[in-house]
Amino acid sequence: MLSFVRQTVSSTGSNILRPASADVIQIRGRKRALKQTITRQQKLERRMKREEKEAARKQYSFMEKINIRRMKNLLSPSQQFPGRLNIDDEANLPEKPTLDVFIKSHFKTQYYTVSEALDMHRELQSPSIYNNPNAPIRLRLELNMTTERQTKMVTGSDEIVPVPHPFNHNEKRTILAFANDVKLQELAVESGAEMALGQDTIKKIIKGQFRTDDYDFCVSHSDMGSSILPLRGILKMRFPTRANGGLGENLPELIEKFKNGVKLNIKGDPVYPIWGLSDCVVGRLSMPNEHIEANIATVIAAACAHRNPALGSFVNRALLMTIPGEENYAIDVKPWIPIPTEEEIEKIEKRKNKKKKKDEKKTEDTDDVAPVVAVAL
Repeated sequence: MLSFVRQTVSSTGSNILRPASADVIQIRGRKRALKQTITRQQKLERRMKREEKEAARKQYSFMEKINIRRMKNLLSPSQQFPGRLNIDDEANLPEKPTLDVFIKSHFKTQYYTVSEALDMHRELQSPSIYNNPNAPIRLRLELNMTTERQTKMVTGSDEIVPVPHPFNHNEKRTILAFANDVKLQELAVESGAEMALGQDTIKKIIKGQFRTDDYDFCVSHSDMGSSILPLRGILKMRFPTRANGGLGENLPELIEKFKNGVKLNIKGDPVYPIWGLSDCVVGRLSMPNEHIEANIATVIAAACAHRNPALGSFVNRALLMTIPGEENYAIDVKPWIPIPTEEEIEKIEKRKNKKKKKDEKKTEDTDDVAPVVAVAL
């Protein structure tokens, strides 16, 4: 208990040092709780709680706790905005909204045609809102990277896809051409290649006297197909082949493809390897809807060529976006997804059946083996 004395002084000058009255104010402190007796049951419950906390504290080491904290903060690229579609999460949501304005997370994913998505983007990019009527159109593909083997996923790739309607992508692409004939080398430079090399410079590249790191892409004439094989380890993903479209007879056509084509980049998810992503620019808002739709169909066909269609759809969801901007609209790409033939489906089923029979045979063999008992004489 605390006590304070409040004094009032008289107004006269002679009695200025003498208090006229004194008031005692008492301020009560917090009452201490009296020690209460605890039953055995309460003691047991308290001990169990302490043991649970101690076990949870000792479950992980200090470094393991730090790694867990980092992993909680780490999001896979597929889960970052705008996220990845999971059909199971939308199972109990209503199909379509009844109003024009609605919250996306309260309904199932709404799919639009390419024309509808482009019209909505054009409305947002109008002069009264974002004022970017010639914005680049970004196609985001969510991919399923699984293959026939559970431990193997679709390998990532970088390629150039020639589109039926080229557009200005505002990218400077440097191209290195290989040709044996001097006239073909001159033709390649006239067509847009930065430099054209012959067979005599291959040894210089191998020795490091000529650097190829300054070039984004490489093309080659068919007459140099065998001569450039030693450069595979140096050029790596840029090595020209028939598969990536860098090797052929018509050099101007190859150079035009790499100059104006669409960059298709397929990447696996480092956190969830069964997922993948692909982001590419397929046109501009000022282009006609039919041209953009044709470019999208070409890009999706090129992406789906990396996986067997008998395993299911390679594309989980396709989103149409603009650069810059976070607005995204899911588009219906089913008309462009390749349909597997009956022969392809039969091949997959035969392989699965063979694998099942092998696994069953292994289990039978292990069951038939009698246990060996050692008898001491």
